[in-house]
This record gives sequence, structure tokens and C-alpha cells, in this order.
Amino acid sequence: MTGQRRDEVLENLTEIFGERVKRPRMSEGTGADGALASVQPSDAEEVRRLAEVAAEHSVPLFPFGAGTAFEAVPPGSILVRFDLMRSVRSPRPEDPWIEAEPGATWLELEEDLRPEGLGLAVYPTSAPRATVGGWLAQDGLGVGSFEHGWVSENVVSASVVMVGGELHEARGEELGSFFSPEGARGLIVGAKLKTRRADADVPFAASFPDAGTLAGAVEGLMEARPPLWHLALLDPAMARARASAEAYVLYGAYAREQETKLAGPLRGAVESHHGRVLGAADAHRVWGERFFPVAPSHPTPEPADRVLADAKELPKVLERLSRKAVQGTVARSGEVLVLAFDSLGVMK
Repeated sequence: MTGQRRDEVLENLTEIFGERVKRPRMSEGTGADGALASVQPSDAEEVRRLAEVAAEHSVPLFPFGAGTAFEAVPPGSILVRFDLMRSVRSPRPEDPWIEAEPGATWLELEEDLRPEGLGLAVYPTSAPRATVGGWLAQDGLGVGSFEHGWVSENVVSASVVMVGGELHEARGEELGSFFSPEGARGLIVGAKLKTRRADADVPFAASFPDAGTLAGAVEGLMEARPPLWHLALLDPAMARARASAEAYVLYGAYAREQETKLAGPLRGAVESHHGRVLGAADAHRVWGERFFPVAPSHPTPEPADRVLADAKELPKVLERLSRKAVQGTVARSGEVLVLAFDSLGVMK
């Protein structure tokens, strides 16, 4: 980009954002050193005008969230920070959703819903830091995916500013084409997200002697399809880092009203694969660490490996990652999202 063209872009941005246009500094350590500028829009209209400017000058836009996605910033791009777009509108009694702007964190939404006995159908394990726009743009599996699947399947609608500045309302099956691990087709400026009753969730946990028995239990639960809300796994290194049992651990949660239907199949799947159901106190402790290693107070560690595998492939995946600290999320489709970390030191 020539100096004259760069100056024109910055002038156009300043007309929209004023002092909310910043030039990234090398000292920021954000991975954004090659960006042209960063801006902080305050509403959807400013995002729409920004998209018009970017399209006119052929400059890429890069939504820069909480730093949980670990994407490289394209050189010469404009970073879009949604710190000023964090509003949340609580649902009315008749509405099975909550509405949020892209800069709100998923944990903020959970805390907003809790007084009403509600929760999100699905939210990321990085909820303390991940923003609505950031995780939704990439789609994903998270807490609640055993019952509800991918996050894109739990969006009522999303407002997206497209390349060129068109504001589009995405709904239904169309949502799946807007969001993917490679990123969204536009900039998300708002979303309505499905909710659930969450005032009587019951955590559970079980330990297993090896990866094969744990994987067998996962397959057994996929076949039995008990009414679990969430199902996840830890290898011994990750369980140890969480101050949990030093073994392979399977854990999750379900609605108390499902306990009668669930107790037999759950215990059967665990014990038939040489597992041991942990007591309530241990289950609550494991559940309480479901966001680990993410915390608001320190940067999120980047996984050394990220694998999306079929449940039947789980033993091979865990064997390959046996020298790392591993955690996984099981989806209702039978897919398991496995994250592996090299060092536990950065997570303590």
C-alpha cells in the first residue's frame, strides 16, 4: 500500500471514529504489528460504514477479540475491536433466547441469565474470556454440545455486516454457511442465542485406568444416548493440573429431572468399561474447573494441537498426544474436539 493510499484510509477512518482510531504499537505484543490501524465501533451503523471504507480501498477487516482464537492478523488490515459493543438484552419470559452484541463475553451472558434460572444452550470452555462475536464467527463445540451440538445450531439469528457494508440478518439453516472454523463471512454485530433451564444441573464424573477404557465409555454413551447435557474428558496430565483425580476422567452435567432416566445407562457405561463413578464432591470439583486453563486474569494458552475426531478414533488420538495435557468435548454427532497443551506451567 502506498503512503498516499494509507493516508486516505486513515483519514476516512478518522472521520468515522475520531480518537477511536489507533495505530498498533510494536510493544503491544498482540500479534497485530503489521496492521494498518485498529478501530473501536460503538454500534452497527459504524461497523457498516467501516465495511464501506474497507471495500472502497480493498483493505481487509480483522475482528480482534479476546485472543482465544490464535489467528494471524493479515498485514495491512484494519483491526476491529468490539470493546464498546458489549450490551446484553435479557429475554422476556416468553422468549427462549438472549440477545447480545459481539463484545460481550459468554460468561457475562451466563451470569445475566442465572437469576432467572436460565443458561445458554451451548457456551465455550473459554467463556470467561471469549466474546460472543469471536466464538460464534468460528463456530465451535463447547459446554452443552452433547445435547445441543455446534454453537451455530443454537443461534436464533445473527446480524452480520457483509463486505461492502450490507447489514444482513442470518437465520435458520443459513447460519451454518455464515460461520466456520475459518471465520465468518462478515462482521457479527449482534446475535440471539438459545437458552435452557439451568437451575437444577447435576454434575457427574468418573475415572478410568487408561485411554482405551475411557474411549469405550464414550462410545457406549454415544450408543445409549442418555439425556446428558454435557460430556467431556481429561487425560491424567490435565486432570492433575486441575487438582482432580490422577487418571483419565470423563465428566459432564445433566438436568436433575433426567436423573431417573440417566442413572442406569450412565453407571452402566462407566462400570462396563472398568470405570469408577466419583462421588458428588469430586464431581462438583471437576465441574467447577471446566473453564481451565482459561481465566480472565491471564492470557489464554494456545493449544499445541487441536483435533476434531470421530469417537471411534479417540484411542489413537489420545495415544498420539500422550506427552501433552489433553482435554476433549464430545458432541451429539459423535465428534470429539480434542485440545492438547505442551506446558502446564503457563496454566497455573
